[in-house]
Amino acid sequence: MSQVQARAVEMMSQHGFLGVPVETFEDAGRRQFVALLGQGLCPESRVLDIGCGCLRTAYWLVRFLDPNCYHGIEPARARVEYGLEYLFTPQLLAQKQPRFDFNPRFDSSMFRTRFDYFLAGSIWTHASKWQIEATLDSFVRDSTPTGVFLPSYLPASNPDEDYRGDHWVGTSHESDTPGVIRHSLSWIEEQCRKRGLRVDEVPGEAFDSQYWLRVTRA
Repeated sequence: MSQVQARAVEMMSQHGFLGVPVETFEDAGRRQFVALLGQGLCPESRVLDIGCGCLRTAYWLVRFLDPNCYHGIEPARARVEYGLEYLFTPQLLAQKQPRFDFNPRFDSSMFRTRFDYFLAGSIWTHASKWQIEATLDSFVRDSTPTGVFLPSYLPASNPDEDYRGDHWVGTSHESDTPGVIRHSLSWIEEQCRKRGLRVDEVPGEAFDSQYWLRVTRA
């Protein structure tokens, strides 16, 4: 077992389920990092990790990126604190200076930064439609002209699977009940068009049986 996987197992044995499967902790985090590399990520890129949770992807990104380039939003503040404790040393954090915010609205404006990459790994698989729209609005406002947004999702294969509720589904700062949801690709495409954005499916599986979408300015 690798060091990062061992630390993840220890973290969840001490603090319980933290929103991501412990069995795929290392693999899923690495896959998200590699997906960003495939889109041109470089050390000086500024990245916003939406719903960064207990930092399974931040483990890779913080080490790769230049200081002050990693930014994470996570309403469940304790998950970030556990990730910082188990996955990073104080020396590395002092060197890299990752930044975090804990608002539940996916509002990136408080960072006062233009991001090269937005990442939402396993967020649209829990988010209601208005929450997905909020992430798109943040991307429009706070990304660079050539910015790339990679969200993972589970496609709805019929109208009955297309989530229409207005609440987050799954564990969070407000819920201890697991769950995942699906969204219609045609609805996502419509929301992107309204905002002058283009969305493309990325071939192959992303991680944890989910798929990547690539959102850019049209």
